[in-house]
Amino acid sequence: MSAVAMKSLESPSLTIVCDERCAVVRRLASVVKLWDRQRSFAFVEHDSADSEQRRLVAELDASTWSLMLVDDTKTRWFGPESVPIILKNLPGGKIAAVAYILPGTMWLTRQLYLIVSRNKLFLVRTHLAN
Repeated sequence: MSAVAMKSLESPSLTIVCDERCAVVRRLASVVKLWDRQRSFAFVEHDSADSEQRRLVAELDASTWSLMLVDDTKTRWFGPESVPIILKNLPGGKIAAVAYILPGTMWLTRQLYLIVSRNKLFLVRTHLAN
């Protein structure tokens, strides 16, 4: 059996844990799900009953980010550091991932992501108060 066929029979090698309460992250996760034709990603639901998934959600909640990526070796990337890994595993994403090697791109991404993450915490509190 070819390596590509074997890959499709295996479980996803990357796990995405995201805070669906953040509209930006929720929208980006839906785009990744749509483009993930090779089924490279498994998505952890925030309200999962699985103990391992709950542990991952708790780890994400303890961080300042609203996105975490975990590979099959348990390596973790948070927030903007996860974006190029996600991109390179999507069809045509390798070209977009190349942009991350340009000087200043990761710094800018971190700044934008921090703004979204900080506003997410504010918006969640505001939403829960109503």
